[in-house]
Amino acid sequence: MVTGFKRRLAETIAWCLPRAEAARAGVTTRSVELMPPVCGHDGDTLVSQLLSSKAVPAEAVGFIVERRRRGLERLKLKLPQLGDLMGGRVFATDFNSDLCGAATAPSNGYVDDYDIPGWDTWFAHEPVGQFGGVVYGWVPPALLELADQGFYVIPVSSVWWVEDAELRQLMAT
Repeated sequence: MVTGFKRRLAETIAWCLPRAEAARAGVTTRSVELMPPVCGHDGDTLVSQLLSSKAVPAEAVGFIVERRRRGLERLKLKLPQLGDLMGGRVFATDFNSDLCGAATAPSNGYVDDYDIPGWDTWFAHEPVGQFGGVVYGWVPPALLELADQGFYVIPVSSVWWVEDAELRQLMAT
């Protein structure tokens, strides 16, 4: 099960909120500092690895969380109160996409050609379902409209918004 969900979400908000720019959505959500090793592969290899085992996305999220935590400590940034999620929203993805690339343009690169949202926004992994489980991320308010447009055009349900009831349940963990 997801551990430390609220803390990881707060850290993600603290990291992403000041960095997210709609005009550079893909760039501002894919920092070199937080890039997990698996994301250094070409898109086909990346998707294949993310779907191959629950360990791969779990390790990627763990890498991101650890790097982000160290970065926040170095910058001495305080964690926000979660209240209204600072105007953002939580999404979930299982990476099981048709790889059509339809979401890249409408999301201004927040979702890439392989239907993968920017890794800086990932904060939790849950080993459920088929393939590699589910990864949760937080979309900053500056990118909500772009992300929504990107999620909407993906022909399969590989990325979706987490509804309030499920989010409350996850935050209790």
